Amino acid sequence: LVRSRGLGDVYKRQELEQSDSGVLEFDFEDSPEGIDLAEPAHAEFTVSRIGGVFISVVGHVSAKLNAVCDNCLKNFIYDIDTDVNETYAENTLYEEYKGETEIKDNFFAIDLNGADEIDLTDLMYQSLILAIPNKLVCDINCMGSEEIKKYLKKEIQDPRLEVFKTIKTEKEN
Repeated sequence: LVRSRGLGDVYKRQELEQSDSGVLEFDFEDSPEGIDLAEPAHAEFTVSRIGGVFISVVGHVSAKLNAVCDNCLKNFIYDIDTDVNETYAENTLYEEYKGETEIKDNFFAIDLNGADEIDLTDLMYQSLILAIPNKLVCDINCMGSEEIKKYLKKEIQDPRLEVFKTIKTEKEN
């Protein structure tokens, strides 16, 4: 049911069903492609069955991202520390409930469409990507470098807009 490329193992649905506690624990490190990490990311996941229909993956992902400050362009390490809480539906929800599906507040389930595995490395990747802020800053007080300030102060004028400077409105008369 659960797979992690970092571990190289595939955990089938039967393993979760046959476990004494109905819970599987995963603790692994991996470096997902497409993210520039200073060291492999660390993930701790607990996989459990909810009722007979849903699978819950709860855990934590942490990593050190190689980043560039958006203000001063200095290289720095950005610490990512995020919680994971995903719910999967084992079978197609539509076929299972045939229009009787009740949507409850703050309950979202990813439909597995009967798949036999969940890729935990992909879940780690998604969690890391979503935890990266839109603007990375090396320090909360970073004001940027002098070179960037000079660039930002330059006034770029488009000569095609000069015509608008000569327009007179009624109030100016």
